[in-house]
Amino acid sequence: MLPGTAVFRIGDPKGIIFRVESGRIRISEMSGSGTSELVEEIGSGTVFGLGFLDEHVYDAIAISKSVVSCWPKDAIGFLESLDPDVRQRRSIDTEREFIHRRRTLVDSAPKTPPGQLAGFLCVASRLNEAQGRDAELIDDTVDCGSVASFLRMDLATLRHALVELFDRGLIAYEAPSGLRLIDLEALQSLAGNEVRHRLPPVLAKGGDANA
Repeated sequence: MLPGTAVFRIGDPKGIIFRVESGRIRISEMSGSGTSELVEEIGSGTVFGLGFLDEHVYDAIAISKSVVSCWPKDAIGFLESLDPDVRQRRSIDTEREFIHRRRTLVDSAPKTPPGQLAGFLCVASRLNEAQGRDAELIDDTVDCGSVASFLRMDLATLRHALVELFDRGLIAYEAPSGLRLIDLEALQSLAGNEVRHRLPPVLAKGGDANA
């Protein structure tokens, strides 16, 4: 592919993963002011387009003449067997997407505290699922102070939001592990109504290609 060619754009559905065979790719995101900001530049051997979300949150643009191979999502184990660094790369991309989703959730408006908290719990659930943990259990390593800070609300507001979700039967305390998400669909609906996020279905297949 020629310089300036997009591998994917923000909002494109994830159906495949990518590996740089030659050349360099610029990964960038959209800032709050609407300008493109560099996340990183990657070169030969780097696997990208990973993470736990169903849509890309970055642009990936060739900055030199490049060859990029395309792999089905279920080839990740094979790619990790070829290069142990791919596992670390997947963790980095997952963490970046979590931070991006959290920031988007916090900055979106209008919202109520219960809807905002529901959105956070949905993001945490998706992260757990991507990392092979129980998607319906938010363990006690996620403390209230950190959540309140992430969501830019005080502890009293967070407690009231928790009580409302408890009263609605959407979450329950599960000793000694943490919070059990009782009704993920309802949490997603509440988060979607309040924060205008959606969790689209995964597109499962992709082909091999280079340019």
